[in-house]
Parts: sequence; C-alpha cells; structure tokens
Amino acid sequence: MINILNRITWVAIMALVLCSCAEDKNESDRSIQERILDAYIKEKFPQAKKLESGLVMIDFQQGSGEELERRDGGYFEYTTQSLSGDYIETTDEELAKQLGSFSNSNYYGPVLYEMGYKTTYKGLEEVMIGMKIGGKAKFILPPWLSVTGSNGDRWEESANLIYEIELKEVINNIDNWEADTMRRYAAIHYPGLDTLSSHFYFKKLHDAKADSLESETVQVRYIGRLLDGWVFDTNIADTAKKYGIYDTENDYNALDFKHSNDIETMEQDNSMVRGFCMALKDMSYGDKAFTMFGSKYGYDYTGKDPIGPYQPLIFWLYIEPKQ
Repeated sequence: MINILNRITWVAIMALVLCSCAEDKNESDRSIQERILDAYIKEKFPQAKKLESGLVMIDFQQGSGEELERRDGGYFEYTTQSLSGDYIETTDEELAKQLGSFSNSNYYGPVLYEMGYKTTYKGLEEVMIGMKIGGKAKFILPPWLSVTGSNGDRWEESANLIYEIELKEVINNIDNWEADTMRRYAAIHYPGLDTLSSHFYFKKLHDAKADSLESETVQVRYIGRLLDGWVFDTNIADTAKKYGIYDTENDYNALDFKHSNDIETMEQDNSMVRGFCMALKDMSYGDKAFTMFGSKYGYDYTGKDPIGPYQPLIFWLYIEPKQ
C-alpha cells in the first residue's frame, strides 16, 4: 500500500512539473528533464549529491580490490529502474525470478564494460572509472549521459534511470583474459587439449572415418553455450526443452551448411561466425566434435544479443550421416 501511495505522489509531482514545462514551449529538452529530475530527488533522495554533469549519486562504496582504470574492462552486475520504481533490466537471476521477468533465453551474470573506447555510456564511465573490485554504486543516470560519444547518439529518446551496480572483476588485457579463461576451461574439462591456433580449440568426440568433405551441403546439429554452461542456441528440440529455450516458432531441423575448403567462403555462404566454420572444415559425415574459440572468431567486441562483447563460445557439433 505504501508503494502505491508513493507512486501516486510521484505521478502527481511529475504532472505538476510537466504542466509547468508546457507553459514554456521554448524550453530545451535537457532543461525539462533536469526539472523532472530535480523534483524527483527533492522528494525521494534529498541527501543525494548532484554532480556537475547532472548525474545524481545516491550511494557510493569504492571497494577494496583492484582499481578499474581508463582502457580497462570491468565486469559488472547491475539493475536499472525507472523513476516510478519499475524494474527495467537486471543481471540478477534470483531478482528476475522474484519479479516474474526471468527467461532462460536471457543471460544472467556479470556484463563486460570497456572504459575509454566510446562503447560505454558517458555517465556509466563517470561512475565506474576509479571503482575497485567489490565497489558498489547507486545513482540516477540522466538521458544526456546515456550516450557513448559515437556519432548519431540521441539522448532525447532516453529517460532518467536509477542504476545499482557492483564491480566484480577488472580486465587489464581482454585478449590475455580470454586466452587464460579458455585455457583453464580446457584444463578442467578436456585435460591435455591445446589450441590448434590462437584462441581456437577443437576435438573430435567421434570420428566416423568418412571421406573428407568437398564443396557440398551437409546437415549439422549443434548446441551453443558459454563457458559457464549457459545454452544460448541449439537446433535440437529435446535440448532446447531441457534448457528452457524451446520456441514453438522454430522448426528444429538440421542446419543446411554449405561446406567448402575455404573458411571465408563458408562464412559468407552460411552467415556463421568464423569459429563455427573453422570447426566444421575438418569434420565429415557422422563426426561429432567439441570446439571452443575466442571472440575474434565469434562476435568480437560488439557481441550479438544475448551474447556479450569479448565472449568465448563453445559448440558441440554433429554432421548427420550422408543420406
């Protein structure tokens, strides 16, 4: 009941602010947003500190571990809310379940942010740089700080958001971090397995001893997962059901894959990431294999929803026997 009353009070305040803003049609978008924000913090967080940039710091604990500096990468847990109290995003699986927004198709866990490369919101960098592992912050990010500095950023379509973040890990060299992470995974799950080339692992789990493939189309079954075990994609119906990602709109047929002896040709013909093609290049009918590769053979520094940037990938692969 208290939450409902708080929300009603907040809506009433916003209505007054917006009506006041409407009286001056020449007022800038930023000025309007600032007035909304000022009214909100006066009501909800009167002790909060408003920084020169317009960011509002509600609480800040620097942490005691390694410090995150410019040009570093940082893995953060985070939750965002609207000013009315509605949750927008969270990396916390338990919270998502409590809110009823949990989905097996979403990834829950720390997310990587790069500092100083214009890929992270300016406002987030303002808070994140200088934090130490274990550090936490709660703040309001105004729309004009929800930009990366890249051409084409439009903050006018954004809104004030309440962020709660925690720094879990600092990455000084992402390339080395990926290599070390995959090396540790291989040592635990496939002792003795080494890279065939930089950031690329491959192991046949079953060799059907079939003839080598030429330029022909084969049918491929696959399971894609991250190193923490989360399955993000598969074309095997039973596996999709097991991991809660089954979609009735998918047909779960084998993938028609145009094989070639040239990796670039396979990438172009199949619109698949390079690591996937590199593994299939050395397989034939009836073969099963495991492959693990770094982001330079996957989705690189951009990621592709729901895969984050600089994310090593694992695939289990099976080429169906020739009909």
